[in-house]
Amino acid sequence: MGDRIGCTVKRLAGVLVMTVVAWLPVAGQAATPQDAIVGTWLTDDGASKVDVSATKAADGSSVYAGKVSWLKEPMRDGKPLRDVNNADTGLRERPILGIEILSGFKATAAGWSGGTVYSPRAGKSFPADLSIAPDGRLQLKVKAGIMSKTDYWTR
Repeated sequence: MGDRIGCTVKRLAGVLVMTVVAWLPVAGQAATPQDAIVGTWLTDDGASKVDVSATKAADGSSVYAGKVSWLKEPMRDGKPLRDVNNADTGLRERPILGIEILSGFKATAAGWSGGTVYSPRAGKSFPADLSIAPDGRLQLKVKAGIMSKTDYWTR
């Protein structure tokens, strides 16, 4: 009887090991939740696309940022659209295409926070929190003093 129990335990252990080994490739292919914002997003008004990427901070954590990668109307008066409203007069001649408009975001339990959103229309940066909405859109909660605004970007 003791041998049958030993054989059963060995078989169960073998099945468990095979199950774990079979699931390893699947787990490795799944995107980590903190990287869910990485990729290209179309802004709420459809006027631009932003490429979000991750870099490693000195502490080893991931920091997320996004640059304008496409503009619906990239030219004005035959010239590339410029950052003319920037509060820093030295930056007003830089093209909008390629500007980092999301910066400094770190993953949290609720999404991504600690970063800012730069608005070329306002020429300023605002603190914001990011999250993925249930429908898969990127939710941006932008704070301006006591006011806040929520925008949704799509893939």
